Amino acid sequence: MELYQASAPFRTLMNKFQNVILLQAQQSAACHALHSVEARLCRWLLQSQDTTETDMVPLTQEFLSHMLGVRRTSVSLSAHALQTAGLIRYRRGNIKIVNRDGLKDSACECYEAVRGHIDKAVPPLS
Repeated sequence: MELYQASAPFRTLMNKFQNVILLQAQQSAACHALHSVEARLCRWLLQSQDTTETDMVPLTQEFLSHMLGVRRTSVSLSAHALQTAGLIRYRRGNIKIVNRDGLKDSACECYEAVRGHIDKAVPPLS
């Protein structure tokens, strides 16, 4: 708390981070109400890749079913469709993103909305 009070740059950064988290929560709630499982799965994979900065995303169908609020079979069917479309390769808890542009095209607009907000609020360090 002392650092937050004493440092204006730290306070500004923390406030921006808090705003990003709030936007993500609001966007996620709307997304779950309005978009298909497949589109939401694409969004989740893109966001995971953004975080890990690698083409291999270690996510199980069980974990994804919890994150997407659906049954594991729904995740399995959506992942299979994405694999058939050549967007991902899926094998036992490891998802390889093969076609990021195709995944973006299949994702709902929520991905770009959140990504744009993050990029404005906290520009990349490099």
